[in-house]
Amino acid sequence: MLVGANLIVNEDTPSIVDIAVRAEERGIESIFQGEHTHTPVATVHPAMPGEALPEFYKKFPDVFVTLAAAAAVTTRLRLGTGVVLVAEHNPLQLAKSVASLDRLSGGRVEFGVGYGWNPLELANNGVEWAERRAVFGEKLSVIKRLWSEEVVGHDGKYSSFSDSWLWPKPLQAPHPPILVGAAGNKATRRDVIALAGGWYPMDSPEVPAQLAALRAEAADAGRPEPAVTINVMAGQFPGVPWYFEDAGARDALIATAERYQALGVQRIVVGVPMDDLDRLRLGLDHLAGLAERFA
Repeated sequence: MLVGANLIVNEDTPSIVDIAVRAEERGIESIFQGEHTHTPVATVHPAMPGEALPEFYKKFPDVFVTLAAAAAVTTRLRLGTGVVLVAEHNPLQLAKSVASLDRLSGGRVEFGVGYGWNPLELANNGVEWAERRAVFGEKLSVIKRLWSEEVVGHDGKYSSFSDSWLWPKPLQAPHPPILVGAAGNKATRRDVIALAGGWYPMDSPEVPAQLAALRAEAADAGRPEPAVTINVMAGQFPGVPWYFEDAGARDALIATAERYQALGVQRIVVGVPMDDLDRLRLGLDHLAGLAERFA
């Protein structure tokens, strides 16, 4: 099982260049960085009702500029979007950005995608909450065509354009791995099987049952078994100690990794501290040890 690092990079954290170099030096397989176009002031996080929004939600950088900087200073590190909110993007521009990063990096992109959890952010980008999955599906479908066909035209409900050339094409064929970053349910499983081929959920007690259902439904549809990456935020959750500072947290992380390895999960992506470069090094050192243990 592979081990990657989940990042929350912004102007207050160590530089993505420093992080990427140190991650690759330690044998970390991948880094994943998320995105939000903006954060409306009235945002309420569904997991934290009544609480102030964590500061980092105000400060997400452009994920493709960030990962391009990481690509420029590494040669092996996989570069994951965790996740891109497809419905909020123009599909022409998003297809170009992903393909350009894949070319620039030598074919190292992992394209994590999601539906969006913030109704205000979606609305400000012209997406109705009730339609977000439909918008996601239409745009992701046309993006895959733009990556694989020389001339593409599209006349859909949520986007349209005349017959067009769009280059570059991704280096990875037919395209970078696509991972749907969402909790497991029937609609998510359908999109993983029909549109993506990979699932990228948060660590939760529901994962084993959802994974069994996903594999069964993929087999029934005659599709390959989906690849699975689990986001284990670890000490990134408020009030949770870091695994390099607390023996109980370290043992819990090892137990979590063992559980997912037994389930046949291909990769876990574990949070690392972003407040200080020295603490970041400690986190990456411990992830390197975890990667050796589960290689």
